[in-house]
Amino acid sequence: MSPSTPSIVRIVAVGSAAALLFAGCSRGDSTEATSAGAAFDEPVTISNCDLAQQFDSPPQRIISMNDHVTEVLIEMGVADRIVGMGYQNASPTAELAEEFSKIQGLADEYPTKEQILDLDPDLVVGGMRSAFNDKEGRSRESFTEVGVATFLFSEYCGSGFPDIGMLENDYSQLGEILGAEDAAKDVADGVVAGLDVVGEKLTGVAPTPTFFYDSGEDVPMTIGGIGVGQIIADYAGAENIFPEGERPYLDTTWEIIGERAPQAIVVLDYGDTSAQGKIDFLKSQPIMATTPAVQRDNFIVVPLDDFFESPRLVTSVDTIARALHPDRFQD
Repeated sequence: MSPSTPSIVRIVAVGSAAALLFAGCSRGDSTEATSAGAAFDEPVTISNCDLAQQFDSPPQRIISMNDHVTEVLIEMGVADRIVGMGYQNASPTAELAEEFSKIQGLADEYPTKEQILDLDPDLVVGGMRSAFNDKEGRSRESFTEVGVATFLFSEYCGSGFPDIGMLENDYSQLGEILGAEDAAKDVADGVVAGLDVVGEKLTGVAPTPTFFYDSGEDVPMTIGGIGVGQIIADYAGAENIFPEGERPYLDTTWEIIGERAPQAIVVLDYGDTSAQGKIDFLKSQPIMATTPAVQRDNFIVVPLDDFFESPRLVTSVDTIARALHPDRFQD
């Protein structure tokens, strides 16, 4: 589907009766009126990952499929509208933990489509392509067919993540359809401001060739050049040694990594293998043992939770930048 000529899916919020009760309230009225389901003065249309959707009023029953999405929605002030979430065992930031704990967890990872529809949602928000896995019956098209709107964070639209403006646009669109424009802008502005603080420290710095190790022993997985990981690398003064790829993550070989001779290694901390376990493996891997990064014991550990299209990415940037360029942070 061409982004220039998308078909428009008209979404009528589940709370349409409430919207009629508040039909006299205009868009931009008090937050209380909006959160109660006030109809927009005019329908709001957005195009997200080439899918155009029209909203008559702000969604009131949201399913959040990924924990970083849940955190973003909480920060936008719509936690009370989240009726269920995936990744119920996730560890939220300390600031958001209390509100996070009040939201019903539906599954350790993704809920099934049946679990989702049982909660009568009017919006499902995913932070990764896998949230809308067709093979598991959760394609965006299948939700459209039953009148449920969807939103996918653009990192996983497949067309790249050229700059932080994509995050700003995603947050702006979410704020617009949720009737929370000001709060959404505040969240996006906070991300940009945090990145600018680090960027000012690194003015003129020479980027450090860096391997970002996600997982894999036989076939290593790393970040590609089109996702949030690349944005993090750029802002942190790291030269991602794998800037190619059509997805945010890609498989490679130890031989290629050895040839590209990383001077630092960022280890993504998640999964059954601990960060220290990953580091121990990299030290024992014959080819990796020859790289400057391993020989200098130059490892940086970053939680995977801090590697998505959320305010947490600023934490990753700061952590990596301080480790790679400590002289720029002595004040």
